[in-house]
Amino acid sequence: MTAASPLTALCGHEHRRVIPSDNVSTDQPRTAAGDLITLSLDGWAHGGEAVGRLPEGMACFVAHALPGETVTARISEKKKRWARAELVEVLEASPHRVDPPCPYYGPDRCGGCQLQHAAPPHQLELKARVLREQLIRIGRVEDPPAIVVDPVPDAWPQGYRTWARMAVAPDGALGFRRAGSHDVHPIDHCLLMTDDAAALRNDAGDGWSGVDEVGLMAGTDGRLLTIHPGTGGVPAAPEGSFGVALQATGAPAVLREPGAVTMRVHDVDLRVSAGAFFQAGPAAAAALVDLVVAAASPADPIDLTGMHVLDLYGGVGLFSTFLARAGARVTLVESSEQATADARDNLADLDVTVVTADVADVMDELADVDVVVLDPPRSGAGPDVCRALAALHPDRLVYVACDPAALARDTKALLAEGMQLASVRGLDVFGHTAHVEAVATFLPVSVAAIDDSTAGAEGQ
Repeated sequence: MTAASPLTALCGHEHRRVIPSDNVSTDQPRTAAGDLITLSLDGWAHGGEAVGRLPEGMACFVAHALPGETVTARISEKKKRWARAELVEVLEASPHRVDPPCPYYGPDRCGGCQLQHAAPPHQLELKARVLREQLIRIGRVEDPPAIVVDPVPDAWPQGYRTWARMAVAPDGALGFRRAGSHDVHPIDHCLLMTDDAAALRNDAGDGWSGVDEVGLMAGTDGRLLTIHPGTGGVPAAPEGSFGVALQATGAPAVLREPGAVTMRVHDVDLRVSAGAFFQAGPAAAAALVDLVVAAASPADPIDLTGMHVLDLYGGVGLFSTFLARAGARVTLVESSEQATADARDNLADLDVTVVTADVADVMDELADVDVVVLDPPRSGAGPDVCRALAALHPDRLVYVACDPAALARDTKALLAEGMQLASVRGLDVFGHTAHVEAVATFLPVSVAAIDDSTAGAEGQ
């Protein structure tokens, strides 16, 4: 899979111009890869790069920089309509620049984080800016609702990850890939991990030659390593108080119990097996649950009694658990057999029907829906699913997005089908990185119009 170009990050798709050709100056000297240049940066791109203009007017993307800075940078990549440059020196620093807390952070080092050089409150502002700009540029939302990105209580901006997939260097050491590269930078300790996850990384050791990746998951109860084999043989896992699973093809094979961990979210224990998706950690999961259940409810205090709620891409049943506890009758749809096996275990005492299927394959079978909750993969739900969802005529649709561009694309599709974007709440579940989670609420246009008129009357 090839990485999206910066043009995609800024404007949403490869065929839309950053700079109209008429605006590219022919009077200025042309730059080339390898040139050392001075840039004034004023933009910010999805993906965590500051944006400036080359002398000829072309957009240039610079990692480890911030809007408002003047920098010296060396052009590393020059395309027809955009360029990328590597930061050499900060000539005029942003007031939001700070010293990164991690010794592995910086150009040509660990690529796991993109924003450690920005003060944490400014990270929230940059992420809100990305959400808004993506909705305008890609989603064609003329006037998006006010967007604020909140931190996750008690788990921000570091020490929040209970799981991670670590790459393996040629010598068998665990680490993370460098930005824009398949090369692995060995990492002994990641600041984003919880203490338990960091301890598991230590216990895993560095004897993994021949393996592609090693997944670490430290639950509220239980710890688990998942081995993703490469072209070589699979070395024996070190001894320790953790389970081991092998993820080759199909469902993971448990080599040593336990093959699952427990994640406690609020007062609920959820089983999460090897191969099943879960949020970055229980604190992030709890914060998302609160936003989703509140958005699904038409009234405050929250009450979903008598409502039929679809939980699409429902995983191990995180949202279904709390939607059902709020009174809803829930149908969960998830394609992963491992995740739905966990979901059936987690939801056994609740009014939830669990369906193992691709969401797109069952849309024609769904009916009589009051609320839709969906948490699609990073690629989004896609226009076909969005059209089918709008055709169900739900009273409200709650979209949990892990990628602003995908949210914007699906927003465009939902707007075309008669839905209206009512609210967007950002949640910084991945502090120090460019990633941001968002919970967007959509209403039918007629309902949204009534809500707007009521709000206007109340304000008079």
